[in-house]
Amino acid sequence: MEQQERHSRTVEYAGFIVRWVAFTIDNALFALITIALLFLFPNFEDPLPVGIYRALITVVIIAATIAMWVKFDGATPGKKFMKIKVVDADTLDTIDAKTGMKRYVGYLLSSIMLLAGFAMVLFSAKKQAFHDKFANTLVIHSS
Repeated sequence: MEQQERHSRTVEYAGFIVRWVAFTIDNALFALITIALLFLFPNFEDPLPVGIYRALITVVIIAATIAMWVKFDGATPGKKFMKIKVVDADTLDTIDAKTGMKRYVGYLLSSIMLLAGFAMVLFSAKKQAFHDKFANTLVIHSS
């Protein structure tokens, strides 16, 4: 358990496994929401292909994720369940929307790098993945 004293409070960084479980919970929830939305309109005769609807749903999910980081103390449902949250690395405050967007861009870049950006958690003193370093965030255990 790696900890650091910051601003007169002990910070415990969230490791790879707890973050992976939170990520899996979030993706399962988002997949269920996506499937439910796609099945609501099984025979729609809209000229837009289904791929466009999937892309729109993905954009909504990304926006919802960022909104959760900003409005719900830095935690998506999976992070809340695992009792971890995303904070600004300098202030330990909940991140703002701009930082959330930057973090999500880093998330996408981590995915493009064959998930190597996520594995950085295993080797970083502060257990930061690429997207955390990119956006200057930490994932810590919440009290």
